Amino acid sequence: MVAAPAPVEAHYRDPVIERLRALSDKAIKRLVLVWDLTRVTPWRQIRRLRDPSSDLVVWLHHRHPGGWAKWVLQEDTVVKDVAILRALCRRGLRFRIVTGDGIESLRDARVLYTLHWYNPDRLANHSASLMAALRRAEERGNTLLPSADEAEWWENKVFMHRRFDELGVNCPRTWILDSTSDLESGEDAARAEALPFPVLAKEPHSQGSAGVHKVDSVAELRALRSKLVAAGEPELLVQDLIDMRRDLRATCVGGEVVHHYFRINTSGEWTPTSTRRGSLVDFETFPEQWRGRIVDVLGKCGLRTGAFDICWEGDDLESEPIFLEVSPSYTPNPPPPPSFSDKPYYAFKKQLRGPDSYPKRSIETVAAIVDRVLQEYGL
Repeated sequence: MVAAPAPVEAHYRDPVIERLRALSDKAIKRLVLVWDLTRVTPWRQIRRLRDPSSDLVVWLHHRHPGGWAKWVLQEDTVVKDVAILRALCRRGLRFRIVTGDGIESLRDARVLYTLHWYNPDRLANHSASLMAALRRAEERGNTLLPSADEAEWWENKVFMHRRFDELGVNCPRTWILDSTSDLESGEDAARAEALPFPVLAKEPHSQGSAGVHKVDSVAELRALRSKLVAAGEPELLVQDLIDMRRDLRATCVGGEVVHHYFRINTSGEWTPTSTRRGSLVDFETFPEQWRGRIVDVLGKCGLRTGAFDICWEGDDLESEPIFLEVSPSYTPNPPPPPSFSDKPYYAFKKQLRGPDSYPKRSIETVAAIVDRVLQEYGL
Protein backbone atom coordinates (compact mmCIF):
# COMPACT_ATOMS: atom_id res chain seq x y z
CA MET A 1 0.00 0.00 0.00
CA VAL A 2 1.44 3.34 -1.03
CA ALA A 3 1.34 5.99 1.65
CA ALA A 4 -0.51 9.18 0.80
CA PRO A 5 1.71 12.24 0.47
CA ALA A 6 1.95 14.35 3.59
CA PRO A 7 -0.32 17.40 3.41
CA VAL A 8 1.38 20.73 2.88
CA GLU A 9 1.00 22.82 6.01
CA ALA A 10 -1.24 25.80 5.38
CA HIS A 11 1.15 28.23 7.08
CA TYR A 12 4.15 27.29 4.87
CA ARG A 13 5.38 30.09 2.63
CA ASP A 14 8.07 29.85 0.00
CA PRO A 15 10.79 32.33 1.12
CA VAL A 16 11.65 33.18 -2.50
CA ILE A 17 8.03 33.99 -3.31
CA GLU A 18 7.74 36.06 -0.14
CA ARG A 19 10.90 37.97 -1.00
CA LEU A 20 9.66 38.70 -4.52
CA ARG A 21 6.30 39.83 -3.15
CA ALA A 22 8.02 42.17 -0.68
CA LEU A 23 10.18 43.66 -3.44
CA SER A 24 7.12 44.11 -5.65
CA ASP A 25 5.19 45.85 -2.85
CA LYS A 26 8.16 48.13 -2.15
CA ALA A 27 8.53 49.04 -5.84
CA ILE A 28 4.82 49.83 -6.22
CA LYS A 29 4.86 51.96 -3.07
CA ARG A 30 7.87 53.89 -4.37
CA LEU A 31 6.35 54.47 -7.80
CA VAL A 32 3.18 55.83 -6.19
CA LEU A 33 5.29 58.15 -4.02
CA VAL A 34 7.24 59.43 -7.04
CA TRP A 35 4.00 59.96 -8.97
CA ASP A 36 2.42 61.90 -6.09
CA LEU A 37 5.61 63.91 -5.68
CA THR A 38 5.66 64.75 -9.40
CA ARG A 39 2.09 66.03 -9.20
CA VAL A 40 2.77 68.47 -6.33
CA THR A 41 6.07 69.81 -7.69
CA PRO A 42 5.51 73.40 -8.97
CA TRP A 43 7.42 72.93 -12.23
CA ARG A 44 6.38 76.24 -13.80
CA GLN A 45 7.30 78.27 -10.73
CA ILE A 46 10.64 76.51 -10.47
CA ARG A 47 11.45 77.44 -14.07
CA ARG A 48 10.31 81.02 -13.48
CA LEU A 49 12.22 81.53 -10.23
CA ARG A 50 15.48 79.84 -11.21
CA ASP A 51 18.10 82.56 -11.51
CA PRO A 52 21.75 81.77 -12.36
CA SER A 53 22.85 84.98 -10.60
CA SER A 54 21.01 84.38 -7.30
CA ASP A 55 23.08 84.03 -4.12
CA LEU A 56 20.45 81.64 -2.75
CA VAL A 57 21.42 78.12 -3.82
CA VAL A 58 19.64 74.77 -3.53
CA TRP A 59 22.22 72.00 -3.52
CA LEU A 60 20.82 68.70 -4.81
CA HIS A 61 23.73 66.36 -4.21
CA HIS A 62 21.74 63.16 -4.97
CA ARG A 63 24.04 60.91 -2.92
CA HIS A 64 27.00 61.91 -5.09
CA PRO A 65 28.74 60.06 -6.73
CA GLY A 66 25.57 57.98 -6.90
CA GLY A 67 23.22 58.53 -9.82
CA TRP A 68 19.95 60.38 -10.20
CA ALA A 69 17.94 57.18 -10.64
CA LYS A 70 18.80 56.00 -7.14
CA TRP A 71 17.93 59.44 -5.73
CA VAL A 72 14.48 59.28 -7.33
CA LEU A 73 13.74 55.60 -6.84
CA GLN A 74 15.23 54.92 -3.40
CA GLU A 75 16.17 57.98 -1.34
CA ASP A 76 14.02 59.86 1.19
CA THR A 77 15.98 62.97 0.28
CA VAL A 78 14.03 63.43 -2.95
CA VAL A 79 10.94 64.21 -0.83
CA LYS A 80 12.88 66.68 1.31
CA ASP A 81 14.58 68.33 -1.67
CA VAL A 82 11.25 68.84 -3.44
CA ALA A 83 9.84 70.24 -0.17
CA ILE A 84 12.63 72.86 -0.16
CA LEU A 85 11.82 73.86 -3.74
CA ARG A 86 8.09 74.06 -2.97
CA ALA A 87 8.74 76.25 0.09
CA LEU A 88 10.92 78.65 -1.92
CA CYS A 89 8.29 78.86 -4.66
CA ARG A 90 5.56 79.66 -2.10
CA ARG A 91 7.74 82.53 -0.91
CA GLY A 92 8.47 83.73 -4.44
CA LEU A 93 12.22 83.64 -3.75
CA ARG A 94 14.65 83.45 -6.65
CA PHE A 95 17.25 80.71 -6.43
CA ARG A 96 19.67 78.64 -8.44
CA ILE A 97 20.28 74.91 -8.31
CA VAL A 98 23.64 73.15 -8.18
CA THR A 99 23.98 69.38 -8.27
CA GLY A 100 26.49 66.73 -7.32
CA ASP A 101 29.91 68.21 -6.61
CA GLY A 102 28.77 71.68 -7.72
CA ILE A 103 29.11 72.82 -4.11
CA GLU A 104 32.89 72.71 -4.51
CA SER A 105 32.82 75.83 -6.74
CA LEU A 106 30.37 77.95 -4.71
CA ARG A 107 31.51 81.18 -3.06
CA ASP A 108 29.66 83.70 -0.88
CA ALA A 109 26.28 81.98 -1.32
CA ARG A 110 23.50 80.88 0.99
CA VAL A 111 23.19 77.15 0.46
CA LEU A 112 20.07 75.16 1.33
CA TYR A 113 20.52 71.39 1.25
CA THR A 114 19.33 68.10 2.68
CA LEU A 115 21.74 66.21 4.91
CA HIS A 116 22.58 62.90 3.31
CA TRP A 117 25.43 60.96 1.78
CA TYR A 118 27.95 63.00 -0.19
CA ASN A 119 31.03 60.88 -0.66
CA PRO A 120 33.05 61.73 -3.80
CA ASP A 121 36.15 60.11 -2.28
CA ARG A 122 34.20 56.93 -1.43
CA LEU A 123 35.47 56.87 2.15
CA ALA A 124 34.34 54.14 4.55
CA ASN A 125 33.36 57.01 6.86
CA HIS A 126 30.85 58.77 4.60
CA SER A 127 30.06 61.29 7.35
CA ALA A 128 33.68 62.50 7.33
CA SER A 129 33.56 62.93 3.56
CA LEU A 130 30.45 65.12 3.79
CA MET A 131 31.89 67.15 6.65
CA ALA A 132 35.11 67.87 4.75
CA ALA A 133 33.08 69.26 1.85
CA LEU A 134 30.91 71.39 4.14
CA ARG A 135 33.92 72.84 5.98
CA ARG A 136 35.56 73.71 2.67
CA ALA A 137 32.34 75.40 1.53
CA GLU A 138 32.20 77.57 4.67
CA GLU A 139 35.86 78.51 4.26
CA ARG A 140 34.92 79.94 0.83
CA GLY A 141 32.45 82.32 2.50
CA ASN A 142 29.25 80.31 2.00
CA THR A 143 26.48 80.26 4.61
CA LEU A 144 25.21 76.70 4.87
CA LEU A 145 21.67 75.90 5.94
CA PRO A 146 22.11 73.75 8.04
CA SER A 147 25.58 74.87 9.11
CA ALA A 148 28.55 72.53 9.17
CA ASP A 149 28.44 72.57 12.99
CA GLU A 150 24.82 71.41 12.88
CA ALA A 151 25.63 68.79 10.24
CA GLU A 152 28.34 67.30 12.48
CA TRP A 153 25.57 65.63 14.50
CA TRP A 154 24.32 63.67 11.48
CA GLU A 155 25.27 59.98 11.55
CA ASN A 156 28.25 60.60 13.82
CA LYS A 157 27.29 58.90 17.06
CA VAL A 158 30.80 59.20 18.50
CA PHE A 159 30.68 63.00 18.16
CA MET A 160 27.09 63.04 19.44
CA HIS A 161 27.75 61.11 22.66
CA ARG A 162 30.92 63.02 23.45
CA ARG A 163 28.95 66.26 23.10
CA PHE A 164 26.06 64.85 25.18
CA ASP A 165 28.55 64.12 27.97
CA GLU A 166 30.14 67.58 27.69
CA LEU A 167 26.73 69.28 27.77
CA GLY A 168 25.35 67.19 30.63
CA VAL A 169 22.57 65.63 28.55
CA ASN A 170 21.07 62.58 30.27
CA CYS A 171 21.85 59.63 27.98
CA PRO A 172 22.74 55.94 28.34
CA ARG A 173 26.16 55.23 29.81
CA THR A 174 28.36 54.88 26.73
CA TRP A 175 31.81 53.41 26.15
CA ILE A 176 33.45 54.50 22.90
CA LEU A 177 35.88 51.99 21.44
CA ASP A 178 38.47 53.42 19.04
CA SER A 179 41.57 52.24 17.20
CA THR A 180 43.55 52.05 20.48
CA SER A 181 41.00 49.89 22.31
CA ASP A 182 42.05 46.29 22.95
CA LEU A 183 39.30 43.88 23.99
CA GLU A 184 41.69 40.95 24.21
CA SER A 185 43.94 42.08 27.06
CA GLY A 186 44.62 44.79 29.62
CA GLU A 187 42.17 47.31 31.08
CA ASP A 188 39.85 47.31 28.07
CA ALA A 189 39.45 43.54 28.24
CA ALA A 190 38.71 43.73 31.96
CA ARG A 191 36.15 46.46 31.37
CA ALA A 192 34.51 44.40 28.63
CA GLU A 193 34.27 41.39 30.95
CA ALA A 194 32.55 43.58 33.57
CA LEU A 195 29.86 44.94 31.22
CA PRO A 196 26.23 44.34 32.32
CA PHE A 197 25.31 42.04 29.42
CA PRO A 198 23.21 42.22 27.37
CA VAL A 199 24.38 45.59 26.05
CA LEU A 200 23.83 47.59 22.88
CA ALA A 201 26.61 48.07 20.37
CA LYS A 202 26.11 50.87 17.84
CA GLU A 203 28.06 51.50 14.69
CA PRO A 204 28.99 55.21 14.65
CA HIS A 205 27.67 56.07 11.19
CA SER A 206 24.46 54.06 11.13
CA GLN A 207 20.90 55.30 10.85
CA GLY A 208 17.56 54.01 12.04
CA SER A 209 17.81 50.52 13.50
CA ALA A 210 20.55 49.54 11.04
CA GLY A 211 23.90 49.16 12.75
CA VAL A 212 22.36 48.61 16.20
CA HIS A 213 23.25 45.26 17.77
CA LYS A 214 22.08 43.59 20.96
CA VAL A 215 25.18 41.84 22.32
CA ASP A 216 24.86 39.07 24.90
CA SER A 217 28.48 38.25 25.72
CA VAL A 218 32.11 39.37 25.53
CA ALA A 219 32.67 36.84 22.75
CA GLU A 220 29.89 38.43 20.65
CA LEU A 221 31.29 41.90 21.30
CA ARG A 222 34.79 40.86 20.24
CA ALA A 223 33.47 39.18 17.10
CA LEU A 224 31.44 42.26 16.12
CA ARG A 225 34.38 44.57 16.79
CA SER A 226 36.73 42.41 14.69
CA LYS A 227 34.24 42.40 11.82
CA LEU A 228 33.93 46.20 11.84
CA VAL A 229 37.69 46.76 12.11
CA ALA A 230 38.20 44.45 9.13
CA ALA A 231 35.70 46.61 7.20
CA GLY A 232 37.70 49.76 8.04
CA GLU A 233 35.62 51.02 10.96
CA PRO A 234 37.67 51.06 14.21
CA GLU A 235 35.05 52.87 16.33
CA LEU A 236 32.11 51.30 18.11
CA LEU A 237 29.81 52.52 20.86
CA VAL A 238 28.82 50.18 23.69
CA GLN A 239 25.85 51.23 25.81
CA ASP A 240 23.82 50.02 28.75
CA LEU A 241 20.57 48.44 27.60
CA ILE A 242 17.68 50.54 28.94
CA ASP A 243 14.61 48.71 30.24
CA MET A 244 12.07 50.20 27.84
CA ARG A 245 9.46 49.06 25.35
CA ARG A 246 8.62 52.44 23.85
CA ASP A 247 10.48 55.54 22.78
CA LEU A 248 9.43 59.02 21.78
CA ARG A 249 10.42 60.59 18.47
CA ALA A 250 10.17 64.35 19.02
CA THR A 251 10.96 66.63 16.10
CA CYS A 252 11.85 70.19 17.08
CA VAL A 253 12.26 73.40 15.13
CA GLY A 254 13.53 76.39 17.06
CA GLY A 255 11.72 76.47 20.38
CA GLU A 256 8.86 74.16 19.40
CA VAL A 257 8.10 70.47 19.22
CA VAL A 258 6.45 70.35 15.79
CA HIS A 259 5.89 66.60 15.41
CA HIS A 260 5.91 63.66 17.79
CA TYR A 261 4.94 60.04 18.25
CA PHE A 262 5.72 57.07 20.47
CA ARG A 263 6.97 53.88 18.84
CA ILE A 264 5.85 50.90 20.89
CA ASN A 265 7.43 47.46 20.91
CA THR A 266 4.69 44.94 21.68
CA SER A 267 6.97 41.93 22.11
CA GLY A 268 8.12 40.67 25.49
CA GLU A 269 11.79 41.32 24.73
CA TRP A 270 13.87 44.33 23.81
CA THR A 271 14.08 45.10 20.10
CA PRO A 272 14.58 48.36 18.16
CA THR A 273 11.30 50.26 17.97
CA SER A 274 11.58 51.10 14.27
CA THR A 275 8.21 50.94 12.50
CA ARG A 276 9.89 48.66 9.96
CA ARG A 277 9.91 46.04 12.71
CA GLY A 278 6.17 46.26 13.29
CA SER A 279 6.04 48.66 16.22
CA LEU A 280 2.77 50.33 17.09
CA VAL A 281 2.70 54.12 16.75
CA ASP A 282 0.95 56.55 19.12
CA PHE A 283 0.62 60.12 17.81
CA GLU A 284 -1.61 61.30 20.66
CA THR A 285 0.40 60.81 23.86
CA PHE A 286 3.01 63.43 24.72
CA PRO A 287 4.76 63.93 28.08
CA GLU A 288 3.97 67.63 28.52
CA GLN A 289 6.07 67.89 31.67
CA TRP A 290 9.19 67.33 29.56
CA ARG A 291 8.40 69.60 26.59
CA GLY A 292 10.59 72.42 27.91
CA ARG A 293 13.47 70.04 28.64
CA ILE A 294 13.38 68.68 25.09
CA VAL A 295 13.61 72.08 23.39
CA ASP A 296 16.25 73.21 25.90
CA VAL A 297 18.45 70.26 24.97
CA LEU A 298 18.06 71.18 21.29
CA GLY A 299 19.36 74.65 22.10
CA LYS A 300 22.24 73.23 24.17
CA CYS A 301 23.29 71.17 21.17
CA GLY A 302 23.40 74.29 18.98
CA LEU A 303 20.75 72.89 16.64
CA ARG A 304 17.93 74.84 15.04
CA THR A 305 16.13 71.65 14.06
CA GLY A 306 16.52 68.04 15.09
CA ALA A 307 14.66 64.85 15.89
CA PHE A 308 15.25 63.27 19.28
CA ASP A 309 14.75 59.65 20.24
CA ILE A 310 13.91 59.66 23.95
CA CYS A 311 12.99 56.91 26.39
CA TRP A 312 12.34 56.41 30.09
CA GLU A 313 13.65 53.67 32.38
CA GLY A 314 10.86 51.18 32.84
CA ASP A 315 8.68 53.37 30.57
CA ASP A 316 7.98 55.57 33.60
CA LEU A 317 7.26 59.00 32.10
CA GLU A 318 7.65 60.62 35.51
CA SER A 319 11.33 59.67 35.66
CA GLU A 320 14.12 61.62 33.94
CA PRO A 321 13.99 61.39 30.14
CA ILE A 322 16.93 59.55 28.59
CA PHE A 323 18.10 61.06 25.30
CA LEU A 324 19.14 58.21 23.04
CA GLU A 325 20.00 60.19 19.92
CA VAL A 326 19.44 63.42 18.04
CA SER A 327 19.79 64.08 14.34
CA PRO A 328 19.40 67.24 12.27
CA SER A 329 18.21 65.02 9.40
CA TYR A 330 15.07 62.96 9.84
CA THR A 331 12.14 61.44 7.99
CA PRO A 332 8.94 61.80 10.05
CA ASN A 333 6.16 59.24 10.00
CA PRO A 334 2.87 60.95 9.08
CA PRO A 335 -0.08 60.58 11.45
CA PRO A 336 -2.74 58.20 10.09
CA PRO A 337 -6.26 59.38 9.24
CA PRO A 338 -9.14 58.57 11.63
CA SER A 339 -10.12 55.57 9.49
CA PHE A 340 -6.89 53.87 10.56
CA SER A 341 -7.05 54.79 14.24
CA ASP A 342 -7.85 51.21 15.29
CA LYS A 343 -5.48 49.51 12.84
CA PRO A 344 -1.74 48.79 13.06
CA TYR A 345 0.50 51.42 11.51
CA TYR A 346 1.86 49.06 8.87
CA ALA A 347 -1.68 48.80 7.45
CA PHE A 348 -1.69 52.57 6.93
CA LYS A 349 1.70 52.31 5.20
CA LYS A 350 0.06 50.01 2.65
CA GLN A 351 -2.68 52.55 1.87
CA LEU A 352 -1.60 53.93 -1.52
CA ARG A 353 -4.81 55.45 -2.88
CA GLY A 354 -7.05 58.35 -2.02
CA PRO A 355 -6.43 61.69 -0.28
CA ASP A 356 -5.40 59.91 2.93
CA SER A 357 -2.88 57.62 1.31
CA TYR A 358 0.42 57.09 3.10
CA PRO A 359 2.55 58.63 0.30
CA LYS A 360 0.43 61.80 0.14
CA ARG A 361 0.41 62.25 3.90
CA SER A 362 4.15 61.58 4.06
CA ILE A 363 4.89 64.22 1.40
CA GLU A 364 2.75 66.84 3.12
CA THR A 365 4.14 66.08 6.60
CA VAL A 366 7.68 66.60 5.32
CA ALA A 367 6.63 69.75 3.44
CA ALA A 368 5.08 71.30 6.56
CA ILE A 369 8.20 70.69 8.65
CA VAL A 370 10.58 71.90 5.93
CA ASP A 371 8.50 75.08 5.59
CA ARG A 372 8.88 75.68 9.34
CA VAL A 373 12.64 75.03 9.12
CA LEU A 374 13.02 77.64 6.38
CA GLN A 375 11.23 80.11 8.63
CA GLU A 376 13.79 79.32 11.33
CA TYR A 377 16.55 80.01 8.78
CA GLY A 378 15.03 83.45 8.16
CA LEU A 379 13.68 82.69 4.68
